[in-house]
Amino acid sequence: MQFLRTPKPEPPSPGTALGTTGFYELSMYKEPPAGEVALEEFEKIALDRLRILKSLEESKLRSKSDEVIQDEIKALLTKHKLRGSGAARVEAERRDVISHFILRLAYCRSADLRSWYLGQEAALFKARFRDLAPAEQVEFFRAQGLPYQAIDSAEFEELKDALAQVAASVGDAAASASIQQGGRTLFFKVPFMAVPDLVGSRRVLLRGGVAFVAQEQVYSLVVGAFRAHLSAALAELAQRWGAFVASEGGRLAPLVESMPTRSLSSGEGRKLPGGEITAAQVHQIAAARHLPPCMALMYDRLSSEHHLKHYGLQQMSLFLKHVGLPLEQALLFWRAMFSPRTQGEKFNREYAYNIRYNYAQEGKRTDWSEWGCVRIIQRETGPCSGAGDCNGGCPFKTLEEAKLRALLGRLQCGERFVNDAVAKARGKHYQLACAMAFEGIAGVPHDTGINKPSDYYAAAVEAAAPKGANGVKAEPGAGVAATPAHGGGGGGGGGGVPATPATGAASAAAAAAATPAVRGGGFGGGNGVTPHSVPKFSV
Repeated sequence: MQFLRTPKPEPPSPGTALGTTGFYELSMYKEPPAGEVALEEFEKIALDRLRILKSLEESKLRSKSDEVIQDEIKALLTKHKLRGSGAARVEAERRDVISHFILRLAYCRSADLRSWYLGQEAALFKARFRDLAPAEQVEFFRAQGLPYQAIDSAEFEELKDALAQVAASVGDAAASASIQQGGRTLFFKVPFMAVPDLVGSRRVLLRGGVAFVAQEQVYSLVVGAFRAHLSAALAELAQRWGAFVASEGGRLAPLVESMPTRSLSSGEGRKLPGGEITAAQVHQIAAARHLPPCMALMYDRLSSEHHLKHYGLQQMSLFLKHVGLPLEQALLFWRAMFSPRTQGEKFNREYAYNIRYNYAQEGKRTDWSEWGCVRIIQRETGPCSGAGDCNGGCPFKTLEEAKLRALLGRLQCGERFVNDAVAKARGKHYQLACAMAFEGIAGVPHDTGINKPSDYYAAAVEAAAPKGANGVKAEPGAGVAATPAHGGGGGGGGGGVPATPATGAASAAAAAAATPAVRGGGFGGGNGVTPHSVPKFSV
C-alpha cells in the first residue's frame, strides 16, 4: 500500500463517471480516489458516511420496509452531501468515493469490522441501485462491464408466455399474471453461468445459454457482485494494515483506527442538564430511573455489596464526572458507597487515587472522557455476578436473559419493550437494545442513537422534564436540581474542583483546534486547515 501525494484531478463533467467508478451517483468503488483532501474534511466526510451506515443498520433492525429505508437513505445522502444534482453533483460524487475508501481502510482490521462494514455498504448500494430508473440501471451495467442486457419490447412479447409459465411454476401467481398483462416487462439477459442457483432452482427462463432474469432478481446479482469485490478489497487491505501503520503511525493511522469507536451523536451528544450535581443527587437520579441500565446495574451492586471491581469503578466514575459530579462530591459519594466494607485509610489507599486520577488531579493529569458504548461493549469484563464482583460492561451483552429481564423489570420497563430489548440483545444489537429499554422506561422513543451512557441520561432527564403552560418542556435538568457551578482548577490545578468536560460544538471546535496540523496538498485546501493527501490505495 502506498500513500502518495498525487496531482489534483480534473473534475468530471456532470452526468459522466468519476474515473471508472460509475454513473448516476452509484459506484462499485473499483478505483481509489486520486488527489488530496484537507485533514478536517478527511475526518468529517468519513464520519458523515458512518452516520448514514449506522442509521441504515438501525432502520433494518427496526424492520422498516425497503421503501421507507430508501426514502431515509436519500434524505441522509442529501443531508451529508453525498448526493446532489447540478453543480453539487460532482462534489457529492467526490465525497462519496473518498468517504467509502476511508471507511474501507478503517474497517479492514478484523473479521467483525469487515463483516459489519460489508453488510452496511451492500445494503446502502442496494438501496441506491433500486432508486435508479430502468434506463439508468442498464447504463450502470454497461459502464461497469456487467454482462446484464435488458430485453427489448419485441423480445418480451416473444417470450412473455414462457416467462409467465416460469413464474407460475415456482408458485408466484401474481408475477405470472403481471407478466401476462404487461405490468412486469423488464427482464435482463444474463449468461447462465452467472446465475447457477437460479438455473438450478428453475426460477429463470433458459434459452441458448442465456438466462432471462427478472428485475428483482437482478438486484441480488448486482449486490452480490458488489459484495464480492468489496470483500476481496477488505481482505487485501487487512494484509497491508501493518504497512499503513508503519508509514502513517503518527498522522493518519490513529485517526483512521478510531473511526469504528467514534461517538456519532449530533454535537458529540445530546445537551446535558446544566450545572453540577451533588453526591446526594446521584441517589435521586437513580431513584428517578435516569441512569442507563449499565450504570443502574453498578449502582445496585454498590448499594448492596459496597464494592466494584476496577473497570466497573472506572466506567461509572467517568460517567458521573461527565454528567456533572465534581471531584469533592465524587469522593464523598464513593467513600459513602464503599462504606462500611472499605473505610478510612484503606479507601484512600485503594480507591481515592484512581478517582482523583480520573479528574486529572494525579498522574499525567489528563482530562479523561467517559467511556463510549462501543468501548464498553468491546471490553471483555465478564458478567456482574454478585458479591461485589462487578467489572462494568454492557448488561445487554454480559447478562444472561433471566438476569437482564430482572434488571429491566426493576427499572419498570414495559413488558413489550423488555421482550424487544432482549431480542435485540440476543441478536448482538446491544445499543439498539438499550434504545428499546429506554423507550419502555421513559415512555418516549430515543431516535438519535445512544453512543455513550450520558446520551441515555440526558434523554431521560429531558423526557421527565415538566411541561410549561404552553405545552413545551422545560429545560433539561428540571427534574433534578443542580447546584451552582464551582470555580476552580482544571486538569493541572491543585485545590479547585476540575471543570466538567465541555460538550457540544464548543468541545468539537476545541478538539479541532488542538489537532496537530499535517502537511500536504488539497482538493481545495484552505479554511485554516493544513490539508493532507488522500491515501493512495493499491487494491
